[in-house]
Formats: sequence, C-alpha cells, structure tokens
Amino acid sequence: MNNTSRINRTYHTAMTIDSRGDVCLTGKGVTVFDPTGKQIEHIDIPEPWTANVCFGGKDRRKLFVTASTSVYTLQMQVKGITK
Repeated sequence: MNNTSRINRTYHTAMTIDSRGDVCLTGKGVTVFDPTGKQIEHIDIPEPWTANVCFGGKDRRKLFVTASTSVYTLQMQVKGITK
C-alpha cells in the first residue's frame, strides 16, 4: 500500500485482506481501502464498535465481523486471500 497516511488518521483494531489486495479494517463498521490507500467502501455495522474481521466459509467469500455485542456475517463478492 503506497498511501498509508489516510488510513493512519483513523483508529482501527483489526484487518484482513481480500484477493484483490483491498484491506478491510474494523473500528466503526468496516472500512475498505484499495492497494493504493484510497477508501473504496464503508460497511455500516449497527454497533458502537467493531473489533475483529476475517474471511471464511467454504469459498472464503463470507466476511465475519465481531462487534460490541454480536458477530455479523456478510456475503462478499470477492474472496479473502489464501496463504
């Protein structure tokens, strides 16, 4: 990622990366940045805080998000990275 200054201006607690190289960060919802550091999406989660995030499921297209009181799953169009 070339432009980390935009990401560093906000507080994030966890991250995961998808197969396109986009970074998903938690904090208040899930914020997604492309490999250049540009914010490309924000996923609202109806909780005060999100703590962890990871891809899972059979095809790694399900995003798991832990929040203040619940765990959320979101079906994604992109897969999480593999080892």
